[in-house]
Amino acid sequence: MKRFCVNCGIEESATTPIIRGLCPKCYTEIRGLVTKPSSIELEYCKVCGGIKVHGKWVYVQNAEELRETIEDFFIELLKPSEDFILEDIEITFTPYEDSPATINLFGKLGGTKISHAITVNVSWKASLCPLCKKVVGGSYNAVVQLRYINTDSEIERFVNSIVKEFELWIKEVKPVKNGYDIMLLDASLAKRIAEAAKRKWQAVRVMESYGDTRRTSSGLRVSRFYISIRILNFKSGDYIVVNGIPYTVVSFDGSWLNLRDSSGGISRVHIDEISRNLSKYRVRKSI
Repeated sequence: MKRFCVNCGIEESATTPIIRGLCPKCYTEIRGLVTKPSSIELEYCKVCGGIKVHGKWVYVQNAEELRETIEDFFIELLKPSEDFILEDIEITFTPYEDSPATINLFGKLGGTKISHAITVNVSWKASLCPLCKKVVGGSYNAVVQLRYINTDSEIERFVNSIVKEFELWIKEVKPVKNGYDIMLLDASLAKRIAEAAKRKWQAVRVMESYGDTRRTSSGLRVSRFYISIRILNFKSGDYIVVNGIPYTVVSFDGSWLNLRDSSGGISRVHIDEISRNLSKYRVRKSI
């Protein structure tokens, strides 16, 4: 027995199923494919453009990441009807501007593929994320003291990669003699930078400490985290003074240093020995 849509009278077919007495078009208009909020408010950081989603800040790098974040947020908000299987959505909206968002729904209704557009009013609330509050307030939690013996292209690429990867969390990069001081908003990132240096160079000495202890407005004592990263990138011609005796670096393979004293004698020292007892050595790079 053939069935018909009780609303428009169209006959059921392979491409037009009848779901609860309605064709897909009438079902969509009368029952709706999803339950949606009439409006939502999104909080964003007016400095970095981060979005607060479900109480947590999400930091996006470009418009595509912003769109994907908003789509994921809407998928969780939309509640499909029991007859509709929501497979995907595409959203069109104006970032950081109060306006309706158009959401294209894609899925299956009664076993038939269907697409339908709905709108939700989106309002944007400007604020400051925790990281940008620290930047505006001039606060930073950690300092990476990056030092090296010789400046070369590897060092420059490493520093540039750090700045690019952690740009949002870097308060300042300050050039100093034979290195940089990198002020960070998050202490855990300082340790990540140290681990990255150890992966790149075999001869790296890392030391951790705390300083600049102060009290917060609530009376809590807090300290700033310092991590010293010394990259021992020796090159032929560098000078090392041990117990008052000068040596010239003949070669360095990343593990072993071949040193020549003033009489021409050659000594071989493992980099771990120098790293463990760096305070006993005076190092000067070649000119």
